[in-house]
Amino acid sequence: MRTRSLSTAVVLGALIAPLIIGTPALAATDDPLTLSDDMNRTVSRGLGSSAAGVTYDAVPAASFSVAGGVAKLAPIASGATATLRPRAVSLTDATQSVVFTLPTLPKSGSGVYLSLQSRLTAAGFYQVQVRVDPRGVVLLETLRVNGSTQTSLGHVNVPELRVKPGVPLTLETRITGSSAVTIDARVSATAAAPGAGWKLSVADKASARLTEAGRTGARVYVSRSTPAQAVAFDDLRITENVSAPTTPTAPTTPTAPTTPTTPTTPTTPTTPTVPTTPTTSSSMPAWDLTGSRIKPGAAVPGATSYAVPAGAVFVNAAATAAGTGTAASPYSTLQRAVTASPAGSTIVVRGGTYHENVTVPAGKRVTIQSYPGESVWLDGSEKLTGWKASGTAWYVSGWTHDFDSTPSFTKGEADGTAAGWRWLNADRPMAAHPEQVWIAGTPLREVGSLAQLKAGTFFTDTAADRLYIGSDPGKGEVRASTLTKAMSVRAEGTVIRGIGVRGYATSVWMMGAVTVEAPKTTFENVALYDNASTGLFVGAADATLKNVTVARNGLMGIGANYADRLKVTGLLAVENNSEGFNSSPVSGGLKIAKSQTFSVTDSAFLRNNGPGLWTDQSVSDIDIARNDFAYNTGAGVFLELSHRVDFVNNLVLNNQGNGVKINNTGSVQMWNNTIVGGNRTVNIVQDSRSALDPSVPGHDPRRPLGDPGMPWLIKDITIGNNVIAQSSGNCTLCVEDYTAKYTGAQLNIISNGNVFQRTTATNPSWLVIWSRGSVNPNPAIYTSLSAYSTATQQDKKSVSVDARAVTGANGALLPADAAAFAAVPMAPTSAVTGLLGTTQARLGAIFP
Repeated sequence: MRTRSLSTAVVLGALIAPLIIGTPALAATDDPLTLSDDMNRTVSRGLGSSAAGVTYDAVPAASFSVAGGVAKLAPIASGATATLRPRAVSLTDATQSVVFTLPTLPKSGSGVYLSLQSRLTAAGFYQVQVRVDPRGVVLLETLRVNGSTQTSLGHVNVPELRVKPGVPLTLETRITGSSAVTIDARVSATAAAPGAGWKLSVADKASARLTEAGRTGARVYVSRSTPAQAVAFDDLRITENVSAPTTPTAPTTPTAPTTPTTPTTPTTPTTPTVPTTPTTSSSMPAWDLTGSRIKPGAAVPGATSYAVPAGAVFVNAAATAAGTGTAASPYSTLQRAVTASPAGSTIVVRGGTYHENVTVPAGKRVTIQSYPGESVWLDGSEKLTGWKASGTAWYVSGWTHDFDSTPSFTKGEADGTAAGWRWLNADRPMAAHPEQVWIAGTPLREVGSLAQLKAGTFFTDTAADRLYIGSDPGKGEVRASTLTKAMSVRAEGTVIRGIGVRGYATSVWMMGAVTVEAPKTTFENVALYDNASTGLFVGAADATLKNVTVARNGLMGIGANYADRLKVTGLLAVENNSEGFNSSPVSGGLKIAKSQTFSVTDSAFLRNNGPGLWTDQSVSDIDIARNDFAYNTGAGVFLELSHRVDFVNNLVLNNQGNGVKINNTGSVQMWNNTIVGGNRTVNIVQDSRSALDPSVPGHDPRRPLGDPGMPWLIKDITIGNNVIAQSSGNCTLCVEDYTAKYTGAQLNIISNGNVFQRTTATNPSWLVIWSRGSVNPNPAIYTSLSAYSTATQQDKKSVSVDARAVTGANGALLPADAAAFAAVPMAPTSAVTGLLGTTQARLGAIFP
């Protein structure tokens, strides 16, 4: 059944043309136009009434106003929502569109969510939403909301659309059907044609689907991590779908992140008859891969199919404690299986959640893998019930967990006081406290007192054994971390594959939720996220990490020390340092120290709070190739106190710190990289730290003092065939020796065959900074390529472009420039052609 205000429909159908000027048209149909409101009126509070008599429920009314043909929403506070719903409109099948404008982009945090809602009844509603983050990056998602349960039906990135302040965008959605509810959606720049077909199409066949007629509306939500945000909107349009919808020409069906290659599917193993076969579903988020040329990371738990060998040991969380480890009588815990199994065993874990801390002891080499097609999680959290209201808060009694909050790698040590050695940021004083709480999968932030408690936060009252939360526990399942460590691997040759690790309250000094403490360990298709400090720590030689995901861990994704010959490939490190520690002494995606021979390839480091990749304290013989470093708050790549680095075919895109920082690191080959944005795009710096001074932190004690293989000197650096663009700092290529000992020539820094680009001829004002050594402690400043090249004899083949972009939004060199600059690049040296995969002279990173 469909109902709507008849008088409104008749008036609108007679008076309003089917195309609103300035708004991309919906597909032409014979469907009746139910509502069209261009906001041409003046209202100081609320939305008033349109010329056709349309009125609204606007909440909060005081935040809405209309003037100048646009409805305005006053700044909505962090964590707050505003909604508008036309009265007397109730539809089953409908097409809607609205124009949103952000006067400013979100300043920080997860951003603002702009939505259209359909079939809104007491049973729930469907919602198509656009998330816009502080960079203007767009994520389009479709949700079904049933009471307090929110289900994501699919999402897709929209890399071709980058939102700009004051520039409107149009959100459109269409909903049809009942046995299968189809929801189509797209978002586009209002001034542009929306393109053929829908950007996102989903079909909801679940028993909880919504099939009845319901209200429609628009919604704005500001993330709790984002400051108050104003929004404008216009041209709300609703059409009742009566005619059959046309099939979109190019829908993009959302999928889980692309599954990395897994071993050949085995013949189907014997299925145990008891206990009941576990669920194969996974609740791992689908990570936003904006800024990455590739799709790295772990397969979704449940998507791998590792062969089950004869004699395998079985584990099932649903089994009884009396199990013997056979397929028919599995062990009930993973630790019991490890303890009971002989070295060399393969332990196959059936789908389910395992709330335990597992130690693989020395001498007990095992392979631990998921059962084919089943989702396995080590989960450090538990569901909490029995909440009691207390004023504006809620608490649960019997909370006896009091985790260690040492802000250091040494238990009990106080925070540092010297610059660069303070772990805690004054704005995030609770970062080192490992307690974690989620409501319906959304994390709450810990506060230090009951007086500070508010919505979106929690407080642990250890004296009263109570856990307080400031948000209604009736809004979804409440979980809290109750275990500190997931796994300690102490047996050489151990293999872990096809599992997920989440929700552990790991103290900083514990080094990681999972720690590798023995050589020759392999992790493959392992996902570690939402752990309180570091996800994975590698502290032994010859480890291999293949298709691993580390995400939203409190301090770092991966830490490594004395990890000689560490090989990383297919890694996804995203949104780590979620607790907001200072960037130094450690933070971000991956930091490795005191290690010899390290490679990271075909990986992505995205939106980490700190550097994407950081090598420090005497790391040598490094290959960094075919990786993406995008939107990190620190440097995309930080090479510090290291030596012998091949940095080849990497995309370094829009990081807030330096694009690439090379600090007291030499023998670097930088070939065929695209480095766009950052405060100083390429920053090469020599400071006063000496490899000959044993009092300076950063020495590897296994190396002799003054080791010629670790000189801590920015010498012998080659920069060839790179695109270096859009510096937000004061220079594009910066070479500085703060000790005033060496000129650029004495350091043997060679640069040629590159493209340099500036936003304008004076932004940044300096194209190149070049060290003059003892001749003049102040470096030379060059505002043009010709002046720099004449003075230094560098970059004779290179070109410089001002006042226009040479790369697209994804960092790829524009085709016209690739053709125009075909003669610029040089033939790559034999030292890097293996990593580059070609001997051809070409510019920048290679895009698929």
